[in-house]
Amino acid sequence: MERSGSQKALLVISIIEIVFAVLALIVGLAMGVLGGMAGVAGLEGELTATEAAYGSAGLALLSAVVIIEAVWSLLCGIFGVRAANDNQKIMIVWVFALIGVILGIVGLVSAIVNGSFGQNAASLIVGLIVDVVLFWIANNIKREAGK
Repeated sequence: MERSGSQKALLVISIIEIVFAVLALIVGLAMGVLGGMAGVAGLEGELTATEAAYGSAGLALLSAVVIIEAVWSLLCGIFGVRAANDNQKIMIVWVFALIGVILGIVGLVSAIVNGSFGQNAASLIVGLIVDVVLFWIANNIKREAGK
């Protein structure tokens, strides 16, 4: 069966998303290890207890967020590859993309309200654009599949 243009685009985006998700998982796990090392350094007297606690907790929280986002991206990518091969399986990608768009808008508004938009502008905007494009592609495939 010949893939439509939307299915080909979904396949490319999904593979890229899987690659970046794996890289993000590696970074998240590395941050978790560094957080543990900060706690150990505090126990060995290289840092004060307060520095070690803040460093360890901060890195652990950031690590958890990165790992959760990476797992989300990995699932989106896997379901995207699956839907690119069989357009009848597009609904889960459509739902994931819709949730991604909503979370992207919430993140953008939150960054503007909190005053951290300047620091995170590029990643927030690129993430939202990718989610919007993914939703648009999933919507096209959904329409092609007759769902």
